[in-house]
Amino acid sequence: MSIAEPTTIGLSEGAHEKLKRLQEERQFRDLLDGYRFAIGLALAQGVEPPEVQKRTTIFNVGTVDPDQSLKRSIEALMGDRVQGASIYKMAERLAEWGVNELSAQAEVGSLDFVSLLDLAGEKEAADT
Repeated sequence: MSIAEPTTIGLSEGAHEKLKRLQEERQFRDLLDGYRFAIGLALAQGVEPPEVQKRTTIFNVGTVDPDQSLKRSIEALMGDRVQGASIYKMAERLAEWGVNELSAQAEVGSLDFVSLLDLAGEKEAADT
C-alpha cells in the first residue's frame, strides 16, 4: 500500500517567521533556498525531528522537489525511520528543525555556513 503524499508542505507559524527573518537578513536568497538548506542541515546532523504542530502551508511539493531528488535523499539517508510514513511530512519535520537551528545560531551571531558543512562532514565520518 502506498502512502498518500501531501501536495503542499510548510512550517509552524513560528518557524515560518524565522525563515522569513533569515531571508530578510540575506542569509538566503529566497525562502525556498532556506527551506531546502534547513532540510539538508537536519539530514546531515542525523536528527530525529519532532512532529510539526499546526503547520502553515508555504510551498507546493512540485516547487520544492521538482525531480524528487529530495524525496530520494530522505529515503536513502533515513532508511527504516521513514518506512510507512509520508516522505514529505518528514521533509516538513526536518525543515522545522533546521530552520529553528539556523535561527538560533543567527541570533547569537552570523551564520557560519562553512562550519555547518564541516560539522556535517565530521558527523558523516563518525558514522562510517
